This record gives sequence, C-alpha cells and structure tokens, in this order.
Amino acid sequence: MEWIDVYIHEVTKRLPEKQRNDIALELKSSILDALPENYSLEDVKAVLEDLGDPAEIAKNYRDAPSYLIGPDYYDLFMTTMKMILQLAIGFAVAFIVFEGVITYLNSNQDWTYIFTVFGKGIWTVLSTAIQVVFWVAIVFIIMERTGVAPYEIAGTGEKWTPDDLKNITVIPKKKGITKIDIFAAFLWTAIWGTIYFFALDRVGIYTQNNQETGLTLLTPIFNQELLLSFWPLVLIVILCELTLTVYKWVKRQWTKSLATINTIYQLLYTILFLLIILQPNLFHSNLINELSQLFNTTATNISSILDTIIGVSIAITIISAVYASYEGFRKSKIKNDTLL
Repeated sequence: MEWIDVYIHEVTKRLPEKQRNDIALELKSSILDALPENYSLEDVKAVLEDLGDPAEIAKNYRDAPSYLIGPDYYDLFMTTMKMILQLAIGFAVAFIVFEGVITYLNSNQDWTYIFTVFGKGIWTVLSTAIQVVFWVAIVFIIMERTGVAPYEIAGTGEKWTPDDLKNITVIPKKKGITKIDIFAAFLWTAIWGTIYFFALDRVGIYTQNNQETGLTLLTPIFNQELLLSFWPLVLIVILCELTLTVYKWVKRQWTKSLATINTIYQLLYTILFLLIILQPNLFHSNLINELSQLFNTTATNISSILDTIIGVSIAITIISAVYASYEGFRKSKIKNDTLL
C-alpha cells in the first residue's frame, strides 16, 4: 500500500463503517490537492506531517465531540469501558441465572418465580453498569491528572510523524484474538470456578416428593470433602487462567510466547483434572446406590457407566488441551501483513 492509503486507513479505522468510504475519498482528495504534480515521497511525508496524527484527524471527523474524559484519553477510555462492561454484565447475568436455577430447584417455587429472577437481573445489570462506568472513569481521571501517557499510534509516546506509518501492521483474522474470545474465556472461568467453590453440595440427584415440598436432594454427585481438599491447586489454576486471558487481551494476537504460556496452562489444567477425576472416592458414597435404585439396575452396571464417563471425560480433556496448544502455535506462525 502507498503512504497515502496507509494514512487514510489509520484515520478511517477509528470511524464508524458507514462514514469510512466518504471520508476516505474526501481525505484522499485533500491530500492529492496539496501535492505538486510530480510529487515525491518526501512531498507526501511533508503533507501528511502537516495533517498530523491520524487519531486526531479521526476525532475531528466524528459527529459527536469526544469530551467525556478528554480528547487524548477518549478512545482508550471507551475501548476499556466497553470491554469491562461486557465482562462484568456477563458475569452478573450468569451468576443471577445460576443462583435462580439453584434456588428454584431447592425451594418450593412456582413459575412466577421467573419474574423475581428477571427483576433482580435487571437491577443487577443496571447497578453493575453504573459501578463499571464510575470506577473506570475514576481511573482515567486519575491517569489524565497525573499525566500517564495515553495510547499513541506508534506506541512510543512521542509525537507522531509520517515515518510511524512504517510500523503499522494488519493482524490477520485467523491470528487475531477477538473480544468475544476474551469474554468467553472470562465467562467460562467464572462459571466453573463458581460451581466448584459454591455449588458442590447442590450438584446432585433430585427427586420431587410432592408439590408442597418441591425438589429434594437425594444425594450429591461428588464427594465434596475430597474436591475441596484440592482448593489451593484449583485457585492457582484459576489465577493462571485469568492471567492468560488478560495477556491475550493485551497481545490481541497469537504469538510464540503466548502459545508457550497457553501450552503450560493447558498442561497444568490437564494435570489437575486428572489428579481429581482419578481419585477412587471421587463420587459421593450414596451415589451408586441411589442411581441403581432409580434406574432399577445393579450397582455393578452403574459403576461401569461411571467409569465410562470418566474415561470419556479424560479423553476429551486431553484432546482439547492438545488441540488448544497446537492451535496456539499454528496461529502464532501466521505472518502479519505489512502495509508499507
């Protein structure tokens, strides 16, 4: 791509898609009008330098003014706030739904209980959004008052020059890490971490005696005492998973170092999973008897089925870990596109 095209790309990528084509044509026409007939590369650089930082040009083209925090910090503020807002609301909704289901299963509730959960969910989403906006704004106000440098096009904190366009690269779609990937990773950590620490005694086999008493827990599936004995290791794995997700968020693309860290995490997670699932007293002592009575079969058959489930779970976990590690290294080898 030519220098002019790269410069226009840097401006328009910060604008809404519906505005990009018109502004690109307008900006290119303005640049060409400012150049002599037989212009050289130095002439182009001079014109681009007069125009200034593409980020600043993009702000001037926006329909709405960027004065929420400050022009220099607005882009980073909005990106950060949207990301954290999505994650926080996702966690809140997942927890409300999970809590609502557990409460419904363990208490005498009719179908109208869904309205209670819905109302609580709306209030939780609103309060979560207010908290996120407030605290993110506070952080950026402090950053602006203390002089912490905002995001720069070249990442150096120095004044923009046309030569910075040489550092612009386009991350291929297959190599990039999207916000959806980050959100899904955070949400998965929140779900399985919550189930492990707060719902082990509620994951079990239920029966409904009558409409008045509702569902009754016959027996938990897992040996809660055994599972909780691994809590330090589980906490370490959760912290590693969160750290890996944050690192993905920062890098925004697969690199060799990220793929290596991901492989180490997959190994730790798999070892922990195998360490727990291969325990001989993993299941609750009453589980086999309750299942054999429920399905009118022998305890031997139930034990065989549970062993099969364990074997399948182990195979899926190992295959998933190997595939995730392989994909990380494969994606890291995809080369970025250099615009100039």
